Amino acid sequence: MANEFNITPAEIEDGKTMGGIAYFGILGFLIAFLTKKENKYVMYHAQQSLILVIFMLVAPIPVVGQIIALGAFILFIIGMLNGFKGEIKPLPLVGNLAFKFGILKPEGGNTPPAPPAAPGSPDVE
Repeated sequence: MANEFNITPAEIEDGKTMGGIAYFGILGFLIAFLTKKENKYVMYHAQQSLILVIFMLVAPIPVVGQIIALGAFILFIIGMLNGFKGEIKPLPLVGNLAFKFGILKPEGGNTPPAPPAAPGSPDVE
């Protein structure tokens, strides 16, 4: 999945903290989104966390909601650890769902710079 998103090592290093914070409910999602929406690594984790937040909305439903809430809590722990450690792994069930919908995508920015021109090419002075 990481290659599909073209996440650079610099983005991972810069976004580790917000990648983990994104999993702390809607508040964590908003903090990560509003502070690092140009960072592909943070958005990678934020879109997964948003799906977990949506799953938690069904938690008040007796029995079924509680089972979903327990699963979401386990995925929260896994996602949070992945975010803080700099790992790019989709969460089971949630990750593929989030990526399929393409909920969040970084807007511009963080595009890799063009490679330097080769010596002797017309662009080199």
